[in-house]
Amino acid sequence: MNNINFIRIFLIFLFNSMSMSQTHIEADPFRQILIEKKAYDSKTLKISKIFRPIFIKTGTVSNSLLLQTDFFYNNNNPNQENMDLKYFSKGYSSFTSIKYSFNSPYLSLIFEPYLKFDKFYDVDNVDRDDIFSVLNDDELNNQYFNNKNIRNFYISLHYKGVGFGYSKANRWWGPGIHSSLQMSNNSYPLPSFFVGTINELRFGKLGFYGLLSVTDLDDYKIKTHKKFLSSLNAGISWYGDKLISIGFSRNYLSGGSNIIEYDWDINDAINVLFEGVFTSNLINLEYTVGGHDFWDQTLSGYFVIDFPSRRFKVFAEFGFNDNRMYFADFLSQPDHSMATIFGLRDYGDIPGGNLLWGFEWTNLMITYSSRHRPTGYGTWYEKRQYNYSSYHNRRWGAHSGADSDDWLIYLGFINDNFMIMQSFNYERHGIVSYRPAEVKIESITNINYKIKNFWFCVKYENQFEAFLGFPGYFYQDINQQKIDSSKGTLANKRSTNTLIFTIFREFNF
Repeated sequence: MNNINFIRIFLIFLFNSMSMSQTHIEADPFRQILIEKKAYDSKTLKISKIFRPIFIKTGTVSNSLLLQTDFFYNNNNPNQENMDLKYFSKGYSSFTSIKYSFNSPYLSLIFEPYLKFDKFYDVDNVDRDDIFSVLNDDELNNQYFNNKNIRNFYISLHYKGVGFGYSKANRWWGPGIHSSLQMSNNSYPLPSFFVGTINELRFGKLGFYGLLSVTDLDDYKIKTHKKFLSSLNAGISWYGDKLISIGFSRNYLSGGSNIIEYDWDINDAINVLFEGVFTSNLINLEYTVGGHDFWDQTLSGYFVIDFPSRRFKVFAEFGFNDNRMYFADFLSQPDHSMATIFGLRDYGDIPGGNLLWGFEWTNLMITYSSRHRPTGYGTWYEKRQYNYSSYHNRRWGAHSGADSDDWLIYLGFINDNFMIMQSFNYERHGIVSYRPAEVKIESITNINYKIKNFWFCVKYENQFEAFLGFPGYFYQDINQQKIDSSKGTLANKRSTNTLIFTIFREFNF
């Protein structure tokens, strides 16, 4: 058989072997609405989606192939969210990828090579300091973004849903589709080793999930004072008339400091995940001073109630960024270093499909008790030695960053072949730190249409920003200091128009 005939037979097999099988729930929030709609319709994909990617099941063999092409146009600074390495600046760009995924009783695999072509023009960057220096409108160094590479790579060996593996793929921890305190796909995918559950383990109406992962943030290049991101995620779900899920994520940024004479390796980065929660438990540890370390711990709890018959879900995430001395300390100032995400999504039945609406509110504003606490603000993403919780200059958590809030409200219509959605986004940076805060207002229109199993998607975004670079006052306690009014660009305001055209098709066989 010659190569041409072999390719013909292979393509015919792909286009005619589609089934309802699916290997995994992917991390990218771009397609979460379509995945949830399918789950509500089929009633066969009922699964908690707090931690993604998560494989549907590992007891059978299934394959999936996703073909996708994106075309981008942007007339000003980059400011896209949750696009991993598909970042694009002022100008034109295209992105094409083929993602293959495989699932079996003993092996799971995701592999996505891509090609990216860019024609970018110079832009004026905003001059910001410290924790505000890695917001998404900052131009990135091209060395981080190769035009021929692998976007997603994931491999795991497992038995009865429990195993270990390696991932350099998109991840998302949390029930939201716009933001996550701990892990989103806003940054370039982080390389991680992991061990735990590959898919949710089900025992009757109960589902369990648990995964430990660790990332070498130095990409194995630096041998001394290495930096690590280690994480412990766990969740439990009840599958009754309602799907109720609770979970937590404990993350540690550790190492990388030459302040103390202590060798830090990957085993240490894992062990800190199991240390005590309160400072009083850490006093005698050799890498702490009076119970305080130089690392950065974040702890989030998740809560989701899903009403499948109503096609409706509500969710919340509560996060903390600082150890308390005792439990009584937590009771006295429960809001210290706290950040939250609240939201809901409703797929209400109407003739011809579903009326889709929802909102999501992310609040990372420095809290009242944090401002008056003698030990400091407890600000999220504040550690300079970890580049403010960023990887390749993009935060892997909430894209709005420290001392911010982020509102998203959306309304649309969706059926099996068509989706239209209008979104409004209001985002602020430096709410407590500066007067006035930076403001970003976005109007986003999404139109998606399915023709012969191909999805054609158009996204138009109009964005207005003001008080860029904080031209007003720096606020700390009761002191105010005038900020250099020359900071920022375009008289401290600007507008941006972005157009994205996407074609994709998924084959399940």
